[in-house]
Amino acid sequence: MKKSFYFWFPVALLIFSVTPVYADHANRLAVDKVKGDFSVMVLGSGGPVATSSGRASAGYLIFIDAKPRILMDVGGGTFQRLAKSGVNVKDLELVLLSHLHIDHTGDLSSVVKTIYFHNRGAGAFRTAPIHFIGPAANNILFPPVLPDAASTAQYPDTTKYIDQHFDLNEGIERYLHIFSRAISGGVFNFTSEDVPPDLNAPMKILFEKDGLVVKSIAVTHGPVPALAFRIEYKGKSIVYSGDTSSKTDNMIALAQDADLLIYDTAIMDDLPNGPNDAVFFALHTTPTRLGEVAAAAQPRKLLLSHITPVTEPRIKTVKQIIRQQGYFRKIKVARDLKVINLLKKKY
Repeated sequence: MKKSFYFWFPVALLIFSVTPVYADHANRLAVDKVKGDFSVMVLGSGGPVATSSGRASAGYLIFIDAKPRILMDVGGGTFQRLAKSGVNVKDLELVLLSHLHIDHTGDLSSVVKTIYFHNRGAGAFRTAPIHFIGPAANNILFPPVLPDAASTAQYPDTTKYIDQHFDLNEGIERYLHIFSRAISGGVFNFTSEDVPPDLNAPMKILFEKDGLVVKSIAVTHGPVPALAFRIEYKGKSIVYSGDTSSKTDNMIALAQDADLLIYDTAIMDDLPNGPNDAVFFALHTTPTRLGEVAAAAQPRKLLLSHITPVTEPRIKTVKQIIRQQGYFRKIKVARDLKVINLLKKKY
């Protein structure tokens, strides 16, 4: 006699009924370093290239009152870093996608699934939706070199991207709607929102709740629709550039007097320097331009991230170039699982 899915599935997953610890006990967990009411944990400080330095691609977890509430980007490797951090994301509320490149979205489904396993492990049953926010399409078409796609936009709306993953009827991962219930993790539920990537538009408020404010502004990233984000709480602010060439002054407006500015640090002023490398200068910010933005915005602390094989061996030079543009406050280099607590303006 066949047993029903709901009978045998929880039994088969009994191993998951206790929340596991994902860390080397000889070291303090990253989550144990989170203190105070406003913090960020770097889940991924690298770019799109797998290198021996082992950096995960872009991802940043924002803690409000020591609880993980917001995930900004979720690139490849961030799932593993989340596991090692010891953070429980059962109550994660917002997922902010700066743009839809793989190194900023690659681990999205894995982290979403983990939310429901974390609820199961905590003996909770989640009904609150996950809110996804990212850029709308800009309708820039593929170039003529791809004649079969000459009338196709290079990037979809974020809502379409999310629906293609998770929609109950059409999503490629639609099984999560029944899976989350079958493991007693909750009702899989989500909302998604497109933000127009209009470079001439002012900062937009995306979310307000209990003193937490999330803002965005459009930034230049070649043909890619892209956003940068500003998170504000209790008079403090964290700004994240995403990937941008910083060709406009939008990052200066967004980052004005921020407590922490996390910035794209992927290229040098003269590197990479191959025959087809002009594209990187349309996509990313040179150290000189980064320094100009920081000098104009004057964040209390600058965190260099999205580190690549181009910049990793030249970080000292990157810092020198930034200083030469007139920014003399703290400059730090991101590393995976680094935690920055915004405590009484002393960090």
